Amino acid sequence: MAEKIYSIKIKEAFNEKCGCPVCTLRNLLEKDEIQRILGAAMMEPDIRKETNKKGFCKNHLEKLATGGNKLPLALMLSTHLEELDKKLFKGGSKKAAGAYGDARKSCYLCSRVAGFMNSVADNICYLYSAEEDFRTLFARQEYFCKTHSAKLLEMAEKTLGKKDRIAFADTLTAVNKKYIDTLKEDLDWFCKKFDYRYEKEDWKNAKDSIERTVKYLS
Repeated sequence: MAEKIYSIKIKEAFNEKCGCPVCTLRNLLEKDEIQRILGAAMMEPDIRKETNKKGFCKNHLEKLATGGNKLPLALMLSTHLEELDKKLFKGGSKKAAGAYGDARKSCYLCSRVAGFMNSVADNICYLYSAEEDFRTLFARQEYFCKTHSAKLLEMAEKTLGKKDRIAFADTLTAVNKKYIDTLKEDLDWFCKKFDYRYEKEDWKNAKDSIERTVKYLS
């Protein structure tokens, strides 16, 4: 059942064709998870145990704080602080540095999203190997970001046979190469527009080339 749900979400994201489809999936799953733990899941003992233990990173704390449901967040933060109090102040000053370091790196939502993304990458590789229509859809993407390109290639190495693995890597590389070539061309034209010889020429697609390049690189 989980694989079918992931497959549906994957195909929906890939059909949007708006930037990196894996980023789209990640953001959707993260949003769903934030809404879940700010809702009824907040009262589930197993979840509260994990949020008490792991806490949240700066990025996810900010997203939770603007999630529109303050009471569940206040309750979670209150019991997390109790857990943090035990870790930071009950072991003596010699253990404090390690305890602070562990607390800084730990995040319930990061660990949840990472688990989701492993399943997503696994399912993308499976769909690529099993469905011709998905291979065509995969090849028509705008680009795959650097982080998710690495993730997909690592998963393909683990899960696909040699033939599919090579085809998968070649297709992903071709998608990204085409997009980078487009960015280079648009940036070049952007720069030329500041030369008086080109000032009366049309901007073509260069006006937002810096923003698109920054988005891809970051």
